[in-house]
Amino acid sequence: MDKLQIKPYLEVRKLGGTLRFGHVPPSGIEILDAPEFLTDLVGVLSAPTDRTSLVRYLTESAGIGADAAHELLDQLVDAHVVGAPIPATGRYARHLLYYDMIGMDPEAAQQVLARATVGIVGTGGIGSNVAMALAGAGIGHLVLTDGDEIELSNLTRQFLYAEDETGRIKVEVAAERLRRLNSTIQVTTVPDPASREMFDECLVGCDLVVLSADSPDELHEWIDEAAKRHGFGYLAAGYIESFGSVGPLVLPGTTACYECFRAEGELEQYLVEGEKPGPNLNMGMQAGSYGPLNLIVAAMAANEVLRCLLGAECRSAGTRLMLDSQSYRLHSEHFPRKADCHGCADLVGGPRWHAAVQRAELEDLYESDRAEVSFNAVVLDQLIERCSDARPGMMALDYGCGSGEQVVMLADRGASVVAFDQSQRMLDLLRARLPEGLADRVFISVGDSLPDYEAEFDLVLCNNVLDHVADLDSALIRFRRAVREDGRVVVSIPHPVKDGASWNRRNVNGRWQYEDLRLEQYFSEGPITKHREGPDGDVVMDVVTTHHRTVETYFAAFRRTGFQVCELYEPQPPGHAAVEHPEIWAKASKIPYFLVFVLRPEPTGGR
Repeated sequence: MDKLQIKPYLEVRKLGGTLRFGHVPPSGIEILDAPEFLTDLVGVLSAPTDRTSLVRYLTESAGIGADAAHELLDQLVDAHVVGAPIPATGRYARHLLYYDMIGMDPEAAQQVLARATVGIVGTGGIGSNVAMALAGAGIGHLVLTDGDEIELSNLTRQFLYAEDETGRIKVEVAAERLRRLNSTIQVTTVPDPASREMFDECLVGCDLVVLSADSPDELHEWIDEAAKRHGFGYLAAGYIESFGSVGPLVLPGTTACYECFRAEGELEQYLVEGEKPGPNLNMGMQAGSYGPLNLIVAAMAANEVLRCLLGAECRSAGTRLMLDSQSYRLHSEHFPRKADCHGCADLVGGPRWHAAVQRAELEDLYESDRAEVSFNAVVLDQLIERCSDARPGMMALDYGCGSGEQVVMLADRGASVVAFDQSQRMLDLLRARLPEGLADRVFISVGDSLPDYEAEFDLVLCNNVLDHVADLDSALIRFRRAVREDGRVVVSIPHPVKDGASWNRRNVNGRWQYEDLRLEQYFSEGPITKHREGPDGDVVMDVVTTHHRTVETYFAAFRRTGFQVCELYEPQPPGHAAVEHPEIWAKASKIPYFLVFVLRPEPTGGR
């Protein structure tokens, strides 16, 4: 880079001896014990400055050589606090700063948007606001479809329209206003009632479509059919009573299509296969549409459209996000693509949508770091091995075996192991990792529920699975049947005190400092949604739903289903983890992360 400049969106302050750039990771960093010349350098770099002048300034003011000056500038560039100047003026100047902030080439990103075509089906409360956001962002071509006229009751949430325009066709007024907002864009209007044929014609050439209309009932089906034929993606956006709904983002050949998830809808899930819901019987029904909620949903939808076009990860890809307008709690429902779906099984998405769906699933985390740098590996595995007491000839069941670390451990010590899991992907990973010499001792089983075993196992192992199980007693009863009278069941769970709590933390020099834990509503049991952090403390999976229960509830369930609790452990990380895995040590050395029970069957007649 010939010229360099401090990123304009970063506030830079001197705090004692610390020089802080920005506030939050990944943009924000701190330089401890910063020399005074760095403070002066920030002033110079506040405006675009050529590198030659910067090197000369450093050699003269800081007394360092040219090579050291170049190295210092390179370090600031690598830390993303200094870079090539970003245009400070022009229509999209502030958006360019944002694109740079999230790691994109800002001018290239704006060119992508200028070449894009986005369709908006329905220009009511959500669609009209999506259209404003996309026009402002510089989408080159908008295709608006809506056959309705403006009504006075629309104006609580449809800000493209005015009182004196009631009675006019929505898309015609919308096009006028959008062209006044951004004269560089093209707007095509389709003021016709929704139909299969109309969508098949007017949406040709779109990259993405926002589906924000809710009638007729066949609308979603028609859009899905057109998307498969013409290769565009589409995003549903609306509301269900007081909840805003964004997604799923459907990317043909990459995510689930409408046929993959339609049976999971609000109505269809109650019907037998092939049956369709009857008509709404409330002839006086009116949707309770609310302006602020429409704006929130529209903003989320527009953001997902822009991210998808720019090749960024999209939270809504294959997932419906539900926002509670009263508590602001965000819920999500993921729809997996069905391999046998007759609607999309033969479609291939290719690389076009690849980045949008690069979201971490639980299997991804196990595949990437379970064996070496996970909390399980550092804190828990050695204790599980000791509690299992594996020996040659033992019959063992690993319930929810995941990628199979404990299966390998048990088989390596001579046990015969049934490895059970609901995830075929996890079991495939186990097969790939299983040493050839142990394969004849491992029997792999997949299914939604554990088969009925009768006193076949010396050991039943259940490692961090029960918090994912809704019916706790049912699972434990199966364990009781499966284990022999002189056998044992080893259960580990995320510690209920930690589960659902959250750390107060701050980033210092690129490393998270964990200061204290915030725990609320420990006694409120039931499903909870949380995120999952990687070994470096970064969020690698943003939505994990499990069942929170108190220690007392687990203990009572064990006794109720025929077990004695013989041993109880709260494992701590070994001392060497403080150096080898400092982020894991910073948390697991302060509070218990796991709780381990060793259970034995209650003797017959002993209760």
